[in-house]
Amino acid sequence: MLKNGIIFGKFYPLHIGHVDFIQQASGFVENLYVVVCSDDDRDKKLFEESRMKKMPTVKDRLRFVEKTFKHQKNIKILHLAEDGIPFYPNGWKLWSERVQKTLLKNNIKVDIIFTNETQDIENYKNNFLTLPSFENTFDKNLEIQMIDTNRNNFHISATEIRKNPYKNWFFIPKYVREFFVLKVAIIGSQHSGKTNLTHKLANYYNTTYVKEYKKEYVKEELQNNVDNLQYDDYSNIAYEHNRRIMDSVKNAEKLSFIDTDFYSLQSFSIFETGEKQPVVEDFIRHTNFDILLYIKKRADETNPGKFQDFEYDKILQNLLKENNQKYIELPHSSNKSLTENYIKSIQIINNYLESQET
Repeated sequence: MLKNGIIFGKFYPLHIGHVDFIQQASGFVENLYVVVCSDDDRDKKLFEESRMKKMPTVKDRLRFVEKTFKHQKNIKILHLAEDGIPFYPNGWKLWSERVQKTLLKNNIKVDIIFTNETQDIENYKNNFLTLPSFENTFDKNLEIQMIDTNRNNFHISATEIRKNPYKNWFFIPKYVREFFVLKVAIIGSQHSGKTNLTHKLANYYNTTYVKEYKKEYVKEELQNNVDNLQYDDYSNIAYEHNRRIMDSVKNAEKLSFIDTDFYSLQSFSIFETGEKQPVVEDFIRHTNFDILLYIKKRADETNPGKFQDFEYDKILQNLLKENNQKYIELPHSSNKSLTENYIKSIQIINNYLESQET
């Protein structure tokens, strides 16, 4: 068995084809070093041209690989910053020098390089074996081994994943999926069926959902007395609600459904305390929902005695308008609306998913 093998890649993002390639290679060596290559400018461009919902940091990308192979102890992860190196195929000399520096720093000598790109065979040998003191980092009989050149097991590329993740969901590893998950928030008038619709849609799409944390907070912290809510309580609610959204996204299947968003929480703060909560405002500015469904009660069918329902709706609509937040309105007039809105929501979401497929 050869001692040390190495694989280079952007893994932007890591996909099942990469995973299969790495796992095949790992069986030929005692240690397999997977080098995650980054370039801030290039990676930003890849992100902007992708369907990713947030841009992964270099540390995120290292974690993709580390978590995926955490139980395979002979697979080890390295980072190589490629910033300032001319794009392929012009930067081979500078790139090779940087690879050597990384290997020296980690006290690694490579016996074999694995690739599925035929043109790399001569490039690796011509550049690595002509470096000054190359024998400190590369065996003089350096072997280049081709694996899965035709991608027979998984015919997929990172480009296809970035451009069409929802069609290629199967090929995205568990730890990468959260960067593509669509967030759907259900907001609107009080007692209009928001929670009911959230549960139904999560069941329909077999995915995760987030309950309205404000209700739980009032029940557990204030013994169900909503009148005891104070200004500072809203920041506590916002932080925990956001944490639960993040957890939900990590385990979601394409979509995550959220019962009540931060606009709604801020509307409650304004209505009940007369003030905007800055922490909640910060979450409004930095949290994006792909689809916002607003269930709205019709004024002539809402109990006129519940003035607070009208007032809350007015505040919420003003906040949405102030922030140029787009939403899709669903009417609520009776229990029959629960089914009507359920069916209509599925149509809206399916149309949106289709629009994301190129």
